[in-house]
Amino acid sequence: MSLSRRALVEPTSRLAVWSLRVVLAGCACAAVAVLAARSDWLDGAQAVTALTIGLGVVALGMAMALAAGTTIWFTGYRGARFAALAVLAGLAVSAYPATLTAIGWTLPAITDITTDPMDPPAFEVVAAVRPAGANPLRYPAALAPVQRRLYPEIRAIEVDLPASDVNDIVTELIDSQRWRILDQADYRGPGRDGRFEMVTRSLILGLRDDIVIRIRHVNGRSRIDMRSAARYGAQDFGVNARRVIAALDEMRTAARRVQRER
Repeated sequence: MSLSRRALVEPTSRLAVWSLRVVLAGCACAAVAVLAARSDWLDGAQAVTALTIGLGVVALGMAMALAAGTTIWFTGYRGARFAALAVLAGLAVSAYPATLTAIGWTLPAITDITTDPMDPPAFEVVAAVRPAGANPLRYPAALAPVQRRLYPEIRAIEVDLPASDVNDIVTELIDSQRWRILDQADYRGPGRDGRFEMVTRSLILGLRDDIVIRIRHVNGRSRIDMRSAARYGAQDFGVNARRVIAALDEMRTAARRVQRER
């Protein structure tokens, strides 16, 4: 009797089981890529390549799970839970990268944003720490009209404040954003330009973006220019533009507050 009952039990789909294994292997590869990038075992380009491989394996596993689900539907084989877990795990890992990819399709390939496309603030110390495979430091002049069209609000700040107050506004911004300062030259009005070079890292992979803020005395006023650029890749998904816009808003708000208090 037990043998006959056992014979009636449908077999488990091996494809469903392997789909979950493949997805988990891809997740592990992606996790290693993230940890290696954040620990600086891999540079930005290598980390992106490793993460892409991991996500590719995850996508393969999800495709296997969908095929297994189709087979299970028509044959009645067991193993639907393995296929379902594979799809759910794959979606959890790939949702954010897929969203970024969709955003990237809608944006032009921009990795460098500045308030002054004609005379962008220069990276000096950053030039010594950027690896050979990183993006060029020269601002692409051809991007200037594209940037103006997409982000007309990105423009320099001009304020009538003493140099000490301008320095305080910039340093408060840097502290609030937790950017790491690589080099700093305080603004001294007509006597000396100010320049702050910083670096920040992305949330997941820890990819580095370089930032420079320049302060000059122009026509009797203090002019603050900013530049933010990704070290790697041909697309920043709008990250640098959002960073510059938020920073400019914060500095304008701080400048108005100081002017009211004077």
